[in-house]
Amino acid sequence: MTPAPVGRVHPVRALLLLALAAPLLALWPASQDPAAADWSKDVELSATSPRYGLRLAAARKVAAAGAAAVPAIRAFTKQHGLDQVPLALVEQIADQTSVEPAVFDLLVDWATDKDFYWRPQAMRGLAQRAALAPDRRQQLAQLFAAYEHDPAWLTRTHARFGKVMLGEQSAVTMPEADPRARVRFARLLLGAGRTPPLQPLFDALADERTFQGDPWGQRVGLEAHKALVDWLGDAHPLGQGESYPDKQAGIEALLGAARTKSGQALQTPRPAADPDTPFGGGIEVLSCKQGDLFVQWTDDGLIQAGIDGAVHVQLPAKVAADLARERTALALEGNLGVVICDTMRLRWTTPPVHVKVAPRSLPAPTSNWLKHLAQAIEEAGEPGLAASLRAGLEQFAAP
Repeated sequence: MTPAPVGRVHPVRALLLLALAAPLLALWPASQDPAAADWSKDVELSATSPRYGLRLAAARKVAAAGAAAVPAIRAFTKQHGLDQVPLALVEQIADQTSVEPAVFDLLVDWATDKDFYWRPQAMRGLAQRAALAPDRRQQLAQLFAAYEHDPAWLTRTHARFGKVMLGEQSAVTMPEADPRARVRFARLLLGAGRTPPLQPLFDALADERTFQGDPWGQRVGLEAHKALVDWLGDAHPLGQGESYPDKQAGIEALLGAARTKSGQALQTPRPAADPDTPFGGGIEVLSCKQGDLFVQWTDDGLIQAGIDGAVHVQLPAKVAADLARERTALALEGNLGVVICDTMRLRWTTPPVHVKVAPRSLPAPTSNWLKHLAQAIEEAGEPGLAASLRAGLEQFAAP
């Protein structure tokens, strides 16, 4: 076979090389150093393009530029405000491994700003860089310690993950009440090549609980299952194309494989289901700023709080009747305001109401009713729950 002349490339190979290079070339203009580029247009595009694909591509492009794009990000924030910084941009920067001072300081500013919607994602970016920045160790250790009990479950989970990445193993066994946080923490550690206590993942597999129609237990269980599948790898008990006869059989098979690989004394989880209590309504607050809140009630005044219903308080019959009468006079329909991240959901049966509320969008009559509910809860012996309800109300009440 005659060798190809030097300096010539086979046409098919040339096309393949161009296809492989295209994504990289798209990151910045031809013949232009990223450090010399004007990133303001790309930052703007990541936040304002009507097409999700273009927003995501722009976010990836800006994140890949590292420190060079930070001045444009800060200028955008100064002009438009923190609320307009897109989640995709923060996530893409968090996913990078750059420890350039400008990028690092940007993540610190975001993670420690209580008014920033996406501070959990910024905290994750810092946690993932913890082992890559020995000169920042003391700063990160102080930061993670300051946020390991943050009211926002995802922020504190990422702070605890950061502590582990710094070598502080005490965070692995730190008590955690939120089942979502327990599963996410275990999944992060498994992804980092560390094996934490696996029982929370198996408890999640058997969780079927809901809150006012939202199947949060199934979502957490699905996340736990994905974490176990990735971790078990070839040790997974199912062969390709096989399936379990039922859910319990699947859990038992996974338990056996996990016991063998980890050496942990894992227990068969008890099924977790909603109580038979007929709840007449509830309030859900999902907030990266203030933390989440879950409150629901029965017609006779039993209050249950927490995503897992761990808190109970009984209101006096007259107080419950007065609150129910006030609630029937509230006129609520549709969604109130434009939700970016933090949201309040109100749902009850008499009269039928199911609305979502953006911050600073809750009408005064409904705000006043929630104040009365908080006062009743406090007088019934749960001042902590009442304070949490008032904090959530403060964020969502219209000015």
